[in-house]
Amino acid sequence: MKILFKYSLLLIFFQSFIFSDGPYDVEIITEQDGLRNGPYYSGGIVYYPADIEGPLPVLVLIPGFISPISSIEDWGPYLASYGIVTMFVNVNNIFQDPYYRSSALLDGLLSINEENSRYNSPLFNNLNIYNSAVGGWSMGGGGAQIAAQQNQDINAVIAMSPWLPNSNIALNNETPILFLSGQYDGVAPNYLHTDVFYSNTPNSTDKLLFEISGGNHQTVCSPYNNVSMGLKTVYFIEKYIEDDSINCDDLISAPLFSSDFLTNIVCESNLLGDLNEDNYLNVQDIIVLIDLVLINSYNDIGDLNYDNYLNVQDVILLTNLILSDN
Repeated sequence: MKILFKYSLLLIFFQSFIFSDGPYDVEIITEQDGLRNGPYYSGGIVYYPADIEGPLPVLVLIPGFISPISSIEDWGPYLASYGIVTMFVNVNNIFQDPYYRSSALLDGLLSINEENSRYNSPLFNNLNIYNSAVGGWSMGGGGAQIAAQQNQDINAVIAMSPWLPNSNIALNNETPILFLSGQYDGVAPNYLHTDVFYSNTPNSTDKLLFEISGGNHQTVCSPYNNVSMGLKTVYFIEKYIEDDSINCDDLISAPLFSSDFLTNIVCESNLLGDLNEDNYLNVQDIIVLIDLVLINSYNDIGDLNYDNYLNVQDVILLTNLILSDN
């Protein structure tokens, strides 16, 4: 009995460790707090990271057919804990199709953008309103694809077990898109929906498909159902909303529990000090760095001592790096 008890405690600890949230505390904003009540959606709620300086990335999510926000709401505190402001909306009528869900998502973007200019909002002047993402589950995932086609300012799409009435709609996908699905989805079978949407999305569009081994239609509703699914969503938003490729290699690496994994995403190698981007450190990089120092311009690739300035210390460090390689 004692051995079983210890094993149970160890299992609980292990699960809580690998499925842990990010480093930030999370707060919420509702319409009672002043959040705009958009005409094309109902039930707006925002999860946001507390006490973090932005501009913060923005994602708007919507659930599927006849489903409440609560069906996918686990994504809110999870993503917010990683610094991603996450808003949920629903359609005014839960029976409405992906096109209505697209309109709800676009209306939700208007509301979350208004939080950036609403003086009493805790997100006042702290949002990246120029780069945003939309996503959804099932018909909501279909609606997210449509929304990105209607608004070219959307920078990323998170399509969770997406459903569309016509797979050819995906031929118009020009926004980077992450497809998440379960292996045994009986509601939106992958061979009729997710797989076809991925194939129909042009190769000129960055795309990634992660099919979770043993998963079903509901598996994608919570990041706590698969640790890789949650983290890859964070890394995808980092790359395409925050323009941060630090975790790009992990994003495109096939996870352990995947029954299918496809992507055309290529991670660019940013060699520290390689200011002329020739994948070598040489005297030409020193010349570029000196020019940047003289004109008081900044490039993080040349900031070798990570002090957010380019100065003579960076020139010395780069010179030493080049000499040490020769």
